[in-house]
Amino acid sequence: MPKTILVVDDAPMIRELIKSVLEAEGFNVVETSDGEEALQAYKSQKIDLSIVDIFLPKKGGLQVMGEIMELEKPHKFIAISGGEAFNPEAIVELAKAFDVIETFTKPIDTRRLVETVKKALSEE
Repeated sequence: MPKTILVVDDAPMIRELIKSVLEAEGFNVVETSDGEEALQAYKSQKIDLSIVDIFLPKKGGLQVMGEIMELEKPHKFIAISGGEAFNPEAIVELAKAFDVIETFTKPIDTRRLVETVKKALSEE
């Protein structure tokens, strides 16, 4: 059975890009555009790995990761960020408190993302 990946990003083009490359590799992808939708999706189905943008509407990515960890610890996260007025590299450092597997800044290197996802899910 294919693994399911939750992709949380408020930028439709980023979500679609990540979804298309992961589905091409045989993964199921659930996409959401904000933190509240992400938590609802997480609670309603089995998610094997979550790719979470740090800056999200309604609930920020760090808050989403924290609430998912309260529901299931450990959980595999990949954090992404970019395009904000803040230094994206510094922001993704904050995500390391949630034991993220890897951090990515936009634009995302999709080849490296796929490799990271495959490696993380093969370690189960």
